[in-house]
Amino acid sequence: MAKKKREEVDIDNAEVSIQNDNNNIKHSFKQKIDDFFKISQRGSSFKKEFIGGLVNFMVISYIMVVIPGLFSGIGGEGLWKALFVATILTTVLATLCMALWANLPVILAPGIGVASFIVGLIQTGEYSYSQAMAISFMAGVLFVILTVTGLRKKIVNAIPKSIKLAIPIGVGLFILNVGLSSSNSGILDLISGTATGFSAIVALVSFIIMAVLYVKNVKGAIFFGILGGTVLDIIIKFCIGINPFEVLRTNSYIPPFGEFFENSFLQFDFAGLFAGNLFSAISSVVLVVFAVVLMDLFDTVGTLLATAQKGNLFDEKGEVINQGRAMLVDGSSAVVSSCFGIPNASSYVESTSGIASGARTGLSGIFTSLFFALSLFISPIIMLIPVYATAPALILVGILMFDGVNKLDFTDLTVAIPAVLTMIMMPLTNNISIGIAVGLISYTFIMMLTGQFKKINAFTYVITALFIVYFVTLYI
Repeated sequence: MAKKKREEVDIDNAEVSIQNDNNNIKHSFKQKIDDFFKISQRGSSFKKEFIGGLVNFMVISYIMVVIPGLFSGIGGEGLWKALFVATILTTVLATLCMALWANLPVILAPGIGVASFIVGLIQTGEYSYSQAMAISFMAGVLFVILTVTGLRKKIVNAIPKSIKLAIPIGVGLFILNVGLSSSNSGILDLISGTATGFSAIVALVSFIIMAVLYVKNVKGAIFFGILGGTVLDIIIKFCIGINPFEVLRTNSYIPPFGEFFENSFLQFDFAGLFAGNLFSAISSVVLVVFAVVLMDLFDTVGTLLATAQKGNLFDEKGEVINQGRAMLVDGSSAVVSSCFGIPNASSYVESTSGIASGARTGLSGIFTSLFFALSLFISPIIMLIPVYATAPALILVGILMFDGVNKLDFTDLTVAIPAVLTMIMMPLTNNISIGIAVGLISYTFIMMLTGQFKKINAFTYVITALFIVYFVTLYI
């Protein structure tokens, strides 16, 4: 009898030991993840990273249809489906690299600005789709070379402090303008009395929910605002006789990989780029590649500065954490995206939405990548979330990015004028790079004409000259 009791005690002890071992393994694994991404060190948590990753996905998910839509008049439905896959694959791979190697909560995806520029080249008949992809590929390679050789860092350091402070504010204005636009929230139409549907009302309610919850320090305020707007949109559609769930029945859940490999994967025509007059062809290609690199480079710089400021992601030197790695990932992603048949991938300023929701590490990017990968198979469900329910997140984030304006010295006009031009040109031209270019050119000329030559970084002269050449090429 005593022997039996001893055996029972031994079994109980063994079960407790196994349970403790399992708990230790779980704790050890979680701690390793925490240490790798520095989650606790940056004041974040697994929950915040998950919510931030989900918010970033919801805010940026519009690119899955916007990017292919830019090419809708070029290659028909087959190319649209191919670029739908290419956009998602690019976003997943590029964001994973940024998350695992640079450990930043920054999402990379095909850039709308560069994509629009490339589409313009195709539509004018200057280049074919395959030739345009070859240009994107060369621009990506050049971006990588600039990063590896250290020239990229010199370019970044050539930006004066006042313009560096102005960039995040300008990006905030840019984001605010995008969020308020007719194609997104439509709130401006509602205010001006020109709104024709209920979408602006949904957007306004979504924004109010976000703003109130954010002021009350509710974690995931942006996510709950998007969720509230989506629910309201579904209710309104039901009330007016529209079935919001029709998309679940009429759209396929099978990813169009066949169209991807047939229409966009590795579609390069380098030979066609240099056909005819070789000198003229080379000159034209060099100028276009140069323009794409400048757009990509300064979009990335602006985005990294904006996201770093919002999440306080600076190292002891005052630089963006792992800035070199982030820039290299950005350039490499541009090479990969062109291989997939989509213009250069770039960092997205909308990443600040996830940061505003609490994300501080690359773990949020892991979650965002996972959501994008799953969206290949559940795209009809994603289509339930209207763009006017996600756009208010851009409005709120844009407003939040004004918190650095008090650091600018508006009493010194040599500093204030370039800074204001940098900020205002971004939303007016709908281009972050042009805002930086105008600010930098005005800074250089003001400093020169006031006799302050020695205060200008030597490389600033070089970048200013390149920007001037860039603007000249627009008229050649």
